[in-house]
Amino acid sequence: MARWSAFAPTADRRLVKALHEGDEEALATLYDVYAERLYDYCAALLGDLKAAEDVVHDTFIDASRRAPRLRERERLRAWLYAAARRRCLLRKRPAAMADDEAFARLDFFYREILFLVHRHDLTGEDLAATLGVTTLRAQRRLHRADQLSPDAETIVAAVPVPEPPPALRHRVLHAGTDPELAGYRTEIAARGGALTAEGMPRQPDAPSRLARRWAFASGGSVAALATAVAVMMFIGPNVPVPDLQWPGGGKPHSKTPTSRTASPSDGPILTRPPVSSPSRGQAPPNTGPQLIPSTRPTKPAPPPKSPKPPKGVLEVAPLAVHIQSSSKTGEVDLTAKDGSVDWTAASADPSIVLSNASGAIAAGEHATLQVILDRKGIVLPGQTTVTVTDGGGRSTAVTVSWDFSLL
Repeated sequence: MARWSAFAPTADRRLVKALHEGDEEALATLYDVYAERLYDYCAALLGDLKAAEDVVHDTFIDASRRAPRLRERERLRAWLYAAARRRCLLRKRPAAMADDEAFARLDFFYREILFLVHRHDLTGEDLAATLGVTTLRAQRRLHRADQLSPDAETIVAAVPVPEPPPALRHRVLHAGTDPELAGYRTEIAARGGALTAEGMPRQPDAPSRLARRWAFASGGSVAALATAVAVMMFIGPNVPVPDLQWPGGGKPHSKTPTSRTASPSDGPILTRPPVSSPSRGQAPPNTGPQLIPSTRPTKPAPPPKSPKPPKGVLEVAPLAVHIQSSSKTGEVDLTAKDGSVDWTAASADPSIVLSNASGAIAAGEHATLQVILDRKGIVLPGQTTVTVTDGGGRSTAVTVSWDFSLL
């Protein structure tokens, strides 16, 4: 297992302060402390050492510009892992991380959290900040992953530790300090995406705070509506509601109530029977109001509706697509499970064109949705969201990013 130096929050705080003040030695120190860790993490996620080298390079350049925006400067370690993670997820589908067959069959998010905890010692708030989720959600994911793979610590410890190439340090320091490469540094930072309110890199697979609030509010509305529907179904549409009234509209304690004849359209009528003197030995008559059932006809219950055929579930992968400068297209795989699926797709940016805006997929079949970047002239790096919605109204957001190009 890798033996890196122990995590020191005070040292991270000093490093962020040095980066903020423009200390020329800060980037070199940052690289020496974290390069091996980030290279190991990126190589595990991508399964490609060259791609891991590029991600580590861009992560350090981005950190030299934007890490000082952290609200809590001792979170520098989590910031670096989160920035590297985002760039890895936007590049390609994650790799297996280990040769163990049972471990490789785990869901990617379970494998990743086991790798971060048992190999890189990320725990608590740092782990949650790296994944872009709440601390409670990270703990639940870790607990479930440990249950599914009790030997995870031994498995991840057996993975060989790759060493970053010696030339990578020179590349990082040259790109991070050369005054003539200021524009290049700006471009790399722009590809890092937006930061959260805490100054952390936003993860492509984590919903924003606004989306979580919307989901919570929508869930409450749906629950209230479901409750109302259940009550109506329990009561039934044809249950008569009593129309309790005194004959002639008189008050309950009127001494001389008038009488009237009930018609079939009337509801139940409360009447006071005539009062007669009781005979000796008899109980006094009940002079209270009596309920006369209504003769109002009720509508027949509608025939039961035939159940609708079950709809399938639309699976969308990957959740992040990156279009490199040498390409114009990316692909999203759509799969129908447990039944046929109708789907629609829409892009939030007019520069991203979709090969199909809608379609239908038979059960167990696949379809490919191409995202096409309209490259005309100078194209700055950027990103947008493509939303794929199935026939049941369930939506999946796919983050699409692209590199700078000059055509």
